[in-house]
Amino acid sequence: MALSSFSSYLVFPGKHLEEPQDTQGAMLPLSGNLFNMLLEVFHRSDYECNIPIRFVMAADGSQTNEAMDLILDYISNPSIENGRLIANRLRDYTTNKSGLGLLFLLLGNNENGYKFVLSRFPADQGVVAEARRDTLAVEFIERVFMKSAASYKAARYEGDSFDSDFWSGNAVDKQLNATNYQIAYYWIREFLASDFETTSKAGTKRFARALRDASKTAEDLSTKHEIVALSTLMRGLTNQAVSIQDIMERFSLSDLAREEITSKLPYDELVHDIFQFDLDEFANHAPFASVELHTGGILIAPPDRFEECFEREMISEKNNEYRFTTEGRVVDERILGRK
Repeated sequence: MALSSFSSYLVFPGKHLEEPQDTQGAMLPLSGNLFNMLLEVFHRSDYECNIPIRFVMAADGSQTNEAMDLILDYISNPSIENGRLIANRLRDYTTNKSGLGLLFLLLGNNENGYKFVLSRFPADQGVVAEARRDTLAVEFIERVFMKSAASYKAARYEGDSFDSDFWSGNAVDKQLNATNYQIAYYWIREFLASDFETTSKAGTKRFARALRDASKTAEDLSTKHEIVALSTLMRGLTNQAVSIQDIMERFSLSDLAREEITSKLPYDELVHDIFQFDLDEFANHAPFASVELHTGGILIAPPDRFEECFEREMISEKNNEYRFTTEGRVVDERILGRK
């Protein structure tokens, strides 16, 4: 799809300010170095924007969303003023930590409909922006910019019907120092008034059950231990936007452990679904980790505290023998039954 409209806005931080500075923008020519660079962003968004998102409905349950309405207004009439409304919304959710930014609005269309891409770059990294009285002059500094050309946020929407399409899109955050938490709350949750296609509870529940079931069916003890050990590390993921694939790569799981976990998903592609990790939901579906010894003893503790509750000492690696030690005040004793 060809890029048919191209505009840019200088966005100042405005969150928590009573009188934030108005954004200034310009419609840009469909030629030159800056156009060529953003054209690449426009085309790459088809595969780089790999986080499925959806606009959320209004609090009263009606199918309205302010961010989506602003985007649809721009797609139907790509004017400076319509783009400024989008830029002002970004300003209202931009903190001093995020700093000054350049927002680019990229619109393409053909007989199949529209493709719209929003992309935000740090304004002081390769693009020099000069604010004038009532417009914006943008100069592209190629040699400097190419050092940070991978540092941007973007979102992509496609469709041909303003009534039924555009509720879903895809996003990415390629800023070098951005965390997944910032992606969820600043770019997706706040500015775009959206959520992940896979909800936090659904994604976390699916992952917890996959871990739980994989720990039961894994054939060798080392794989079981690896899966249980992974469950003990989940506290560090609280509120982060992750996929099961991301988690397995982050903690360097073995191929056997990955295959075991993936096999417990309804279908393999779900390993790439993005969701916001919910520690409480995880605990609801995987509340305990246990170790059973050949003596008949069973050690049980919450997964994220298992290694704190029981000190593990290797006795014989060949025979897979360990000594577990713990101490504490007795607060309860009971007989556990099987459901």
